Amino acid sequence: MNPRPRPTPRRHRLVVVAGFLLFLAAIAGFVLVVAGAFDREGAAPSESGPRVEVRIPPGVSAEDVARILARAGVIESASSFLREVEKEAAAGDLKPGAYSFRTGDRPQDIIAELRRGADPDGLRVTIPEGLSIDQTATRLDRTYHLDGAEYARLAAKPTTFAVPKVGGTTVHPPTLEGLLFPATYVVDPSASASELLQEQLDTFEQETTDLPWGNAADLGLTPYEIVIVASLIEKEARLAEERARVAAVIYNRLDKDMSLGIDASVRFALQKWTDPLTKSDLEIDSPYNTRRNKGLPPGPIASPGLASLEAALAPEDVPYLYYVLIDAEGHHLFTDSYDEFLKAKDAADSE
Repeated sequence: MNPRPRPTPRRHRLVVVAGFLLFLAAIAGFVLVVAGAFDREGAAPSESGPRVEVRIPPGVSAEDVARILARAGVIESASSFLREVEKEAAAGDLKPGAYSFRTGDRPQDIIAELRRGADPDGLRVTIPEGLSIDQTATRLDRTYHLDGAEYARLAAKPTTFAVPKVGGTTVHPPTLEGLLFPATYVVDPSASASELLQEQLDTFEQETTDLPWGNAADLGLTPYEIVIVASLIEKEARLAEERARVAAVIYNRLDKDMSLGIDASVRFALQKWTDPLTKSDLEIDSPYNTRRNKGLPPGPIASPGLASLEAALAPEDVPYLYYVLIDAEGHHLFTDSYDEFLKAKDAADSE
């Protein structure tokens, strides 16, 4: 076979030029792709994350809006957001109200929504089961930019509200603790703490009317005392299937005139919900210290949900007197043996 003829110099130059042009085209395409992947600030836009409810109060400045959005985690930088506001000449157009943004939303999209105005349906405020009044107040401040201090102050004045009946009986509680039903509420941006509190009280009555309150007398308690027990269960039981068992331990200890020894009630007395309890903490002189005092504490320590109220009204028929947390998932070991309890507690403490 004859060898393939070599290209002439002219053909060689054409091949080189064509190859060079293809190389330039590839570079240009790469630059366009990269440029499209970056925003006007020169940083790659982050993907949208979870939704965050944000309340912009009336009369605040663009700087205040930027700080609120940054604190809520909607934007990473208040100063970068303000530069975008200035570019769009939007400082005077940002409207107050309740908004739902996603973390990672583009500043331009956030500004456009703030210019349009808030959702007329209002701010969706979620209050989970098991929060005390002070914990709820902190959540309102940090998550929804509502006046948590006013919420806590008014919750300590139950006579200023229409307090719901509990199990059909009128109650005169020292505070609204335990009667503020945990749920998601749609709040008007201009709504006061008083309005939210009353709505929670009204919801408590609506949601709990059909519970078997007649069981309270059989358990030797008033309906309000059932709420106290339910609040203890809500703080102690992490798993749904253990609620009625925790209730049984509480009633068994009450029947035997034993102290309940529930540290959650000590935490309530101290308003110390996260840090480890010290020896002096456990010796605090408070009616909520169920290590030192027998019987139930004088009031609820949190807002129980329906499941914990149901457990308080229908405890398991078991002889257990003790329980100890044995794993990170929230499982407890239940026993009527003090020695077994101590062994399980020592094992858990050593891990």
